Amino acid sequence: MKSKSRLQTARLSRGWMQGDLIEALVATAERLDVESPSPASWKTLVSMYENGRRPVSADHQPLFREAYQATNEELGFPEPGVLLESQPPHPPAGALRTKIPVPISPEMLRYLTSILDQHAQAEPLVGPQFLMAPVQSQMPLIEQMCQHAYGPLPEDVLRISARYTEFLGWLHQDTGHSDEAMRWTSLAMEYAQELGDPMLIAYLFQRCSNIATEAGHAGHGAGLASAALRYAAQLSPRVHAVVLRQLANSKAGLGEAAEPDRAIDQALAAASRGDDADPGYASMAYIEIEAANCNVRLERPGQAAEIYQESLSHWPAVQERDRGLCLARLATANALLEDVEGAHQAAKQALGIAQRTGSARILNELYRLQPHLAPWRKLVEVSELNRELDTLKRAAP
Repeated sequence: MKSKSRLQTARLSRGWMQGDLIEALVATAERLDVESPSPASWKTLVSMYENGRRPVSADHQPLFREAYQATNEELGFPEPGVLLESQPPHPPAGALRTKIPVPISPEMLRYLTSILDQHAQAEPLVGPQFLMAPVQSQMPLIEQMCQHAYGPLPEDVLRISARYTEFLGWLHQDTGHSDEAMRWTSLAMEYAQELGDPMLIAYLFQRCSNIATEAGHAGHGAGLASAALRYAAQLSPRVHAVVLRQLANSKAGLGEAAEPDRAIDQALAAASRGDDADPGYASMAYIEIEAANCNVRLERPGQAAEIYQESLSHWPAVQERDRGLCLARLATANALLEDVEGAHQAAKQALGIAQRTGSARILNELYRLQPHLAPWRKLVEVSELNRELDTLKRAAP
């Protein structure tokens, strides 16, 4: 178990919640007539400071000392002019100097952005399994930049950090590790809250909702999507549409029939007002597919199979992983319509894509298909499909 920092111990010993400390810090700043972050930013900063993820800035140390009426030693701050014990004054020759701050420059940020853009473009084609390691390898650099994000570029550092951590959360989600997915996405949310960007905060609430819903916690997912909608007045039409799409998804996961329909209608209306340059996941066609997903989840296949087939007829070649998801969902729609041959063919294609890309999300869709194929389980092709899926299920983490 991780030991408490001195800063956290100082708060708990006084019986304070984080909100009590934030009120004291804001009041102290007013009394000393110095600039202070907003309460929302303090919430993120206090969490970072207490968890040791960022050293308390020199500007904020006097506020903590005054609020707690405590010394540097009691709060774990270094005395002026004194080196931290963990940092020897003269590192041995040739030693790795990982503690030296990386210079933050526009060129460094452009490099990180370029690398991430390339990974994001490749991910729908190759899936998450080949990208996890290279993205993860950038995180020590990202974290060190965040620790020293003072000066002219702090917002740019926080934005690229939010993008990397959200993307890493997505990769974990697609490989079936929902706890790690939520952890990294929550870290991205901390950066968004520090920035005070309502669009990014709402988008990340939507991402957390999606992770929770896919992990089987649709109630939590609905709550997170509703939290994102509190920012509705500050969202672009397409981001508003994405949030509504996720609300529909979580409500369908709860088995509610009317709410998903209403949310999808509102999402389509919002998407129609959007800019054509907005990303594909916010397009009307994508939301129509989500409507089909909700109907399949509610066992109302209706026109869902037709929507999937139409979409697959012109699916972009670079979106291979999402094609696998669409095929898996088409398989379930066909099974609900008692089209066993269509269900089997779609499922076999989806299974091949899942194995090539390492997408657990495709496999989870196929696992949900299995009960719908139960009436035909003695057919040779269905029996073979079930055997392959059961083998993969047993081998899963």
